[in-house]
Amino acid sequence: MMQLYPALLLWLSGVILAVGFSSCAASASGPGRPGNPELTRDLGEALFFEPALAINGKRSCASCHRPDKAFTDHRITSRALRFTANLTRNAPTLLNATGQPYYFHDGRAGTLEAAIGQVIISPVEMGSSYALITERLNRSEQYRRWFEQALRAPIGEASINAALVAYLESLRSRNAPYDVARRGEGLLPEPALAGQQLFAGTLGCASCHSGPLFRDGQRHEVRPGEWVKTPTLRNVAVTPPYGADGQAATLAQALNTPFHRRQLAQPLTPQQQDHLVAFLQTLTDTTSYEHRAPASLPDLPSLPDRRVGGLY
Repeated sequence: MMQLYPALLLWLSGVILAVGFSSCAASASGPGRPGNPELTRDLGEALFFEPALAINGKRSCASCHRPDKAFTDHRITSRALRFTANLTRNAPTLLNATGQPYYFHDGRAGTLEAAIGQVIISPVEMGSSYALITERLNRSEQYRRWFEQALRAPIGEASINAALVAYLESLRSRNAPYDVARRGEGLLPEPALAGQQLFAGTLGCASCHSGPLFRDGQRHEVRPGEWVKTPTLRNVAVTPPYGADGQAATLAQALNTPFHRRQLAQPLTPQQQDHLVAFLQTLTDTTSYEHRAPASLPDLPSLPDRRVGGLY
């Protein structure tokens, strides 16, 4: 037995060294532990409205996700980097967007950071790169100081993503009439209550639109070969048009798409449709409109005349 100890000690020392080296590598590669969560959130807000993220200095995240439109743009499909062109998908709300297993309508991104990166480098959206953004922001003493104070990190891909994620995590909307009623602080109108019963029971809508955010985190085949993740229904009444392609102009039209009709044993009656719409309207949280663009952004020598939020 004693002869095993040297070998055992050698193995344990190797494990300890490996863990130590991997821990050091992990801490060195990340953006750093936020020194100030509030500053990090504010930095992320500035970056959300920062046109320097786009190659032409004229677009920002807020171009497609506007606070006054519940972080959508109310377009059938969003405007592309080239002003006269459009993207192929409708802009989903960013309210309550964090914590999902998939991002984008087709679920092609598995993390929020991956989704941000794809938008930044997409030739039809931002057309930019983290290297270009880093070079631009590093020319601002205010941005350099802001990143250091908020994230204890230099400007770069990881710290840019960390700040944007912190801002997106603050976009929570959980004070709709539905929530007030669940807390016992108010009552829903009768048509909405009837719609809630249809939604949760008879029609089985809650089998996909489940939980507090009314989404199941799954993708569903809406057309042969086309898989789309379940969108949240919170604030759905104020985020038209509907569907990944934006082809449903109203909630009534959205309820009667071929995909939704296939989920029902029989078509909705006019009264059922009205009651469902009444219930969906109670998921609107008007406090989301309190979000505003910052009054100004740090000076950037390369883009002295840029506008907060971009030009389009």
